[in-house]
Amino acid sequence: MKLYFIPFACSLATRIAIEEAELDAEFVQVLPGGMLPDGRPFTAVSPMGYVPAMETVGGLALSEGPAVLTYIADLAAEGVLAPAPYTEARYQLIRWLNFISTELHKAVFAPLMSSKATEGARAWAHELAQKRFDLLSAHLDGSDYLLDGFSVADAYLLSILNWCEHAGVAIADWPVLLRWRTNMQRRPSVAQAMATEMPLRQAA
Repeated sequence: MKLYFIPFACSLATRIAIEEAELDAEFVQVLPGGMLPDGRPFTAVSPMGYVPAMETVGGLALSEGPAVLTYIADLAAEGVLAPAPYTEARYQLIRWLNFISTELHKAVFAPLMSSKATEGARAWAHELAQKRFDLLSAHLDGSDYLLDGFSVADAYLLSILNWCEHAGVAIADWPVLLRWRTNMQRRPSVAQAMATEMPLRQAA
């Protein structure tokens, strides 16, 4: 399978998941301007131009982070990246993937990191962050993971929380989240994924 990424974008979560599950994948970097190394526009794979996106061995083109992460989780050995299907824990995973995608990624960080966002939009995003980070902090207080063990939701959340300083979100105001992020960055799969993408980010 091919996984399309931009260094330290939310697609970092897919690299973490692949590392964690020890799966084989070809990573293709999306270049500035939304072009692929083979000259095609990235929209040929991801219609909205968003990473992550993937092309499976069977030819399926799949976009949207939660869908791509769920697909990867289902390729991994059971319990490595996701709880078993049809269990209560599996639906909690779906809940957290959607919370991260809609309430954090799009509602908070998208306007804070967009050069096109107005000051009013950024102020509103900062207001939204308070309740959402409070909820996360309460949930993770005393816990190492969003669920009972590591999952693709943790990989996604870590990728998003990595943006705090760039987006002007004072993660230090939530010591639980700062601790959680620091500990997660030390996880071998996370450290390896970040070490792989850091030179690419610096060169971009």
